[in-house]
Amino acid sequence: MNIKSLLSEIKNRRTTTIRRIVQIIAFIVINYILIEQLFVLNLISLDAFLKVLPVLNAPKNPISNGTGILEMIFYSIIEGIFPLFLIALLVLVLLFTNRFFCGWICPIGTIQDVCAAVPTNKKRLKISTHNSLLKIKYIFVVLIIILIIPLGITATTNYDFYLDYRANLGDFGKNPMGYFSLSEYIFVFFPNMIKDMIVTGSLQPLFSSFLTFIIFFFYIALIILSVWYPRVYCRYFCPFAAVSSVISEYSFLKLSRNPVRCVGRTECGICEKVCPKQIRILDEPFEFFTGNGECNFCLKCKEKCPYNAIDMKFG
Repeated sequence: MNIKSLLSEIKNRRTTTIRRIVQIIAFIVINYILIEQLFVLNLISLDAFLKVLPVLNAPKNPISNGTGILEMIFYSIIEGIFPLFLIALLVLVLLFTNRFFCGWICPIGTIQDVCAAVPTNKKRLKISTHNSLLKIKYIFVVLIIILIIPLGITATTNYDFYLDYRANLGDFGKNPMGYFSLSEYIFVFFPNMIKDMIVTGSLQPLFSSFLTFIIFFFYIALIILSVWYPRVYCRYFCPFAAVSSVISEYSFLKLSRNPVRCVGRTECGICEKVCPKQIRILDEPFEFFTGNGECNFCLKCKEKCPYNAIDMKFG
């Protein structure tokens, strides 16, 4: 590829190029502690910035006690505190930015996009299978809420029950999203396991429990599947995606289709083909589309539309 064709390709993929730059910067900023250790840098100046943006914090970030905003909400409930401010912050962010965080900033989304960049023929699930799998992440969130609500109620009303119940929940009572979080797996679980393997000089940590073994291979499988099924974790398993998809349907920031320019699925359908979330865009109303809140706002559909029929609007 010569320089002229390369520049032409960059121009045609301008939105994607900008998004990739934002993703790289966000990944470094969010995981700056990891970057500090790898390159022996002092990035302590970022502390104040991250303290006021809990939505950006990665697992085990000591500034925020190792949580992102949804983890902070669940942990506050466990401690018997109703996190009104955090809930309001999450709702406002999603109402004004839609799922921009998921498509442009989330480190786990970035890792999956790197996997999807491997040159392979991307697969699409049957619509019925896809729709059924979409429910899994909502089941995870409902399960978490059902299990932690008794803790939130009894923390101030029946402390003995609270202590016993929380002890019976084990690690789930400390970090309820841990088992469902690919972020927790990549940045906490996996590094700790590797460290334990090095210390013991064996694979024994991998087989320390049946649950550890299952979690390890489940998330390894998800990462591998991301090569053929873009954003597979975001689609079907991410608790944050479940919560944000419910709210983002009502976001002020929207994508819409121009009914005059759009020629439909029969003559085109490129928007659906490039969508990493397998959203049936052309089945949605012209006024706006979200795929029931599943849209990550990556803007690939807008970028690739040959008829310039997709617009972004606010209001």
